[in-house]
Amino acid sequence: MDTPHLVSKSEITEIESKGFEITGGNISFHDFINEHFSGFGLGDYIKAIDNLLGPLTQTRIEKQLAFFETPPPMLLMQYFSDDFSDDKNGLALSQALVKHDDQLVAELDYLRIPMAARKRGITKQLLNINLQQYLLLGVDKIKLEAALENGGLVWAKAFFTATEPVEVKSILDKAEQLLSPLQFKYVKRVYDNYYEQYPDGKAFPMVKWSELDGMDAVLTGSRWHGEIDLNNSSILTKFRNYVA
Repeated sequence: MDTPHLVSKSEITEIESKGFEITGGNISFHDFINEHFSGFGLGDYIKAIDNLLGPLTQTRIEKQLAFFETPPPMLLMQYFSDDFSDDKNGLALSQALVKHDDQLVAELDYLRIPMAARKRGITKQLLNINLQQYLLLGVDKIKLEAALENGGLVWAKAFFTATEPVEVKSILDKAEQLLSPLQFKYVKRVYDNYYEQYPDGKAFPMVKWSELDGMDAVLTGSRWHGEIDLNNSSILTKFRNYVA
């Protein structure tokens, strides 16, 4: 087995030279990252993120890596343009790695791509860059909240499963209002088939809804919490193929 990559001090210096501010606790970032996230190819990762997202905005970008020692240890990355809150032009990425006692979780907290750069596969490229590191690190799950404009549809198509039944029911109710009786029949069938089998299920297959007639409009603008279980070989294969 290959020895896990350890982040070098020269890597950290190079990351800082790209404009990243590193803030954190009482130990050095070098010691923190290698103790809690051994295997992370941080230098190559930051370069890939910067090359992908940097050209999407003409405004100044605030770049930050913040680390927290208090259990569970967490590494937070933020990449925000000055106009990040602008629905049309804003660029924003906030994501974290959290090392719990029993699992390593990647959290995608916020993503906004400028309108001019949408439908160019940027989100897929970002997910692919992330996934390569997640597999090296042994990340167990990717978690997010699907929100912002078409996020509910995008993450459904990316094979994220919905974890909160009450949110799924809310989307079902919206579908009943917006769709024809024939369209809704198939939406309801997917819902019933899952929850009859898993009454307290935390992995509703949103991708099945995204494939149904009329559901693009329903899922666009929806809000729901989702995750991908990277230990599920079937889901991992589908996710790999999606982001490739």
